[in-house]
Amino acid sequence: MTFFNPKEDVLDIKLTQLGKSKLSDGKLKPSYYLFFDDNVLYDQEAAGVSTETQNEIDGRIQSETVNLRTQHNYRGCSDNIGYFKLATLPEWQFSLKSPLGTSDMMSQKFPKWEVEMFGEDCPKFTSSTEYLSSSYGYLRIPQNDISVVYKTAVSRAGFPPTIPEDSNLSSTGQSDGTYISVQPRTILMQIIEKYSEFEKENFDIEVFLDETSIEIDDVWTPLKFKNQPGASVVDGILVDEEEEECVELDETYVEYYFDCFVDDSIDSVTSAQVPASNSDQNMYQSTNSSNTSTTSETDMADIYSRIVPEDPCPEEECP
Repeated sequence: MTFFNPKEDVLDIKLTQLGKSKLSDGKLKPSYYLFFDDNVLYDQEAAGVSTETQNEIDGRIQSETVNLRTQHNYRGCSDNIGYFKLATLPEWQFSLKSPLGTSDMMSQKFPKWEVEMFGEDCPKFTSSTEYLSSSYGYLRIPQNDISVVYKTAVSRAGFPPTIPEDSNLSSTGQSDGTYISVQPRTILMQIIEKYSEFEKENFDIEVFLDETSIEIDDVWTPLKFKNQPGASVVDGILVDEEEEECVELDETYVEYYFDCFVDDSIDSVTSAQVPASNSDQNMYQSTNSSNTSTTSETDMADIYSRIVPEDPCPEEECP
């Protein structure tokens, strides 16, 4: 590891081991960048020094502090065996943990999360911690455990189910034709980040599958979302919408485990459970949603035409 030479070096870019692996497979597609200040000590009191004046801070940070070159490897080669196929290298999950955010310039308060649960038999928060702990360190990601109650009943094959049931959750039939019906559940929550800049796109949703085992610690495998059809803008021109691709869902997709809907894609019956005073906080979402479905099943509508796309797999089988 060497130091950055400010007289000769302007920009230093290194690929991590995961990046090199994706580049070799032709799958490296950089799409965004973030800024960090992990190497900046703004107040020396945090290091036990209290003699520095405010006017000395700028010179110390800008001119008197050396910077290390880009660190792109966080594990020994022998420890990386088995991680590439899981795409869960620690440098991706546990390095550069705190990017610079966007606080509201009109507020003197730090940004914070506000999470509320709604709906019938409202799920409850059973425990909460401010950090995600692992064998590699701590991430400042709040961890919330939620308790959800599912209603069950005994039904018999060939007869209407005793309660509205989710066939994917209900048990297999017994020799006498009886089985356990499980009522479908919707976990409805509202997440707001307060005291930060409110923009058109405020959240990114990522889903990970915990595959931690005795042999490998702290393994979270990222899952993919099935692409939804929709119109797109290319070079400032609105082009025709792409047809929904027929894919066979497997364990690598989020929809294999559950469906995730946000904002206008939530059906009107479900969204009506959120008080109007709460839903009005989003300036980009109309309070008079055009989704007027009165059923509990959600249809994914295109935001431009408001026409529900036909199912590309009516037989629930891909060709």
